[in-house]
Formats: sequence, structure tokens, C-alpha cells
Amino acid sequence: MFAGSAGGELGAFDERTGRRIWIRTGLGAISDSPAVSAGRVYAGTLAGHLLAFAAADGAPLWDWAAPPNAAVWSSPVVYRDLVIIGVASPFGDQPLVAGELVALDAQTGRLRWALCLRAGCAPGDGVWSTASIDSRGVAFVGVGNPDDGVIAFDPLTGARKWQASLYADKQRDLDVGARPVIVSTGGGELVEVGSDEGTFAALNAADGKIAWSRKLVEGSPVHGLIASPAYDGADVYTASASPPYGLFALNASSSDVVWRHWTDLPVYSAPAIAHGVVVFGTGAVFGDLNAGLLMALSTAGGKELWRYDARSAVRSGPAIAGDMVFAGDHAGDVIALSVSSFS
Repeated sequence: MFAGSAGGELGAFDERTGRRIWIRTGLGAISDSPAVSAGRVYAGTLAGHLLAFAAADGAPLWDWAAPPNAAVWSSPVVYRDLVIIGVASPFGDQPLVAGELVALDAQTGRLRWALCLRAGCAPGDGVWSTASIDSRGVAFVGVGNPDDGVIAFDPLTGARKWQASLYADKQRDLDVGARPVIVSTGGGELVEVGSDEGTFAALNAADGKIAWSRKLVEGSPVHGLIASPAYDGADVYTASASPPYGLFALNASSSDVVWRHWTDLPVYSAPAIAHGVVVFGTGAVFGDLNAGLLMALSTAGGKELWRYDARSAVRSGPAIAGDMVFAGDHAGDVIALSVSSFS
């Protein structure tokens, strides 16, 4: 199991015991989730680097640097022989830099292609979220202000297919910072995603036209539906970091609210689904950081099955592997729970 920290550490741990296998320090703050493929682990930093290490022992393999002042919030995605990431501004858009998508050679880190999202590489349209790639080999990713939407592109070449805005930003800094999910319906393929503004929308994968859109909460910068949604083949699950806090289950085809479960604390954690259970964390970014839970709900109705009191904000998205669920918290701990927690 691999995890990065805001303190600039990347570590590998035995998934059953938590024993540390290796750790690398001094990398720069890591806000994304590492990607692992073909014996290599990749992680981006808020200092604007994408780093590759040997998964077995953490030996450094390569280091790619983004343009000056840029940050990598986006989790890397490995597709064929490429590592695809997004480039955005530092926190608060200070300064506002040009949003880009970048593909690097997975073995060497050599730049294979780069795509500026605005004409002339103008500042804005930061890519805070992570790319999703469908079975046809088309990639989709969220876009920040001022266009606040989704872009579809060819992950092998960077060629833009379409770009669509969900709403007018009006200098409100209401990014689409969540990773889209790809939904197959009787009418074709949809790309579904939430936004800081509080709207959850479904776009036609072929042309980016909005199939449906639903305002769930009144969002604000770095709040709203900032967490990436999850999809279980029937419903899509999106979390709210704006009041009312909690988790919504929506019918992926119609946008109907199937159920909602309110929480006492905001949810920045991307939900994960397995065993008919959706797992997520709660806890603040601004406020009391010494309070937070890891929670599990039944996907069939939203009933709470169990909770774990981390006594610290849990903002990371859990990972579920086999009979184990893993998450990180603000205190810098990695939490592992066994499948017995689901019973």
C-alpha cells in the first residue's frame, strides 16, 4: 500500500501489518493519490513535480517539473505507456497559472505531449482533478475557472475533442475539481461530475452537451461537491463539503435522488464502493481538524453500517482492496480496517 503526505513523504507499507517497507522524504507536499503500474509508483507534488520511484524499494527513477509557479494536485493516471496528469495553480490561484494536461513517458519521464486548455496558454482553467478514460480510449477531466467544466481529449495525442462549461463562473472561483465517472446508459455514454458550485451534471460523452444537471447544495470555493464521485453500475454517489454535509446517491440515468445521508462534518473524501458498501471520510479543511470519521453506508438505502472515530479530519478518499479498506487522516496516520468492519 502506497501513501503520500502533505509533509512531502511517500511511503510503501505492508497492507496486512502496516509495516513500513520504504519511505522517501523531502519531496514537497503531496495532495494527490499515487498511481502504481508495472513496478513503478508515481506521485505529483504541490511544488509542481511528478516523480517516479521503483515500487519495490523506492529508488528514484525520474523527476519531471511543471512550468514555474504551477502545482500538481491531479492524481496521475497510467494509460498504456503514458502517465497523464493535470497542471493547476497553487492554492487560492496565487498566482493564477495556465491549466494544462501533460503526458509523460512512463519509463523515462520524457514529455510526450502537452495541452494548454485556454487559447494562447492564458492563465486559468486549472486541472485540479484526475482523468477518467473510457473503453473507447477517450479521456475526460474536470476544468477550473473561468470555464468550470469538463474537457474530452485523446490520451495518446492530447488532441482536444470537446470542452464544455457547466455554468458561468463570474469570478467566483467555483472549479470542477472532481474526477468524472463514466456511465453507460441505454441512450449512450454519459460523463458525470460534481462541482464546487454545488451542481452535479451529466454530459453526453460524444459531444459534451448537458444531458441533465441538478443543484444539490449551495457551494463555494473549495467546498460544494469537490470530492470525486463513485459509481456502482446503477447509482452515482457524490459528497458535500457545503451544508447540508453528507452523501447523496443519485440515479445515474435520471438524476433522481435515491437517498441522502447527512453528516455532522463536511465531506471532502471521495467515496469508494465494494461489497455493497460505500465508504468515505468526514472532516474539515477550515475549522476543527481534530475531528473526523471513516464511515460505511449500505448502497441499498444509505443505512449506516459502521463508523471509525479517527479523532482527526479524514479528507482522503479510501481505497478498498480485497477485504481491507485504507484511508489517511490529517494527523498523518494511515488507517486500515479489515473486512469484518462491514459485518
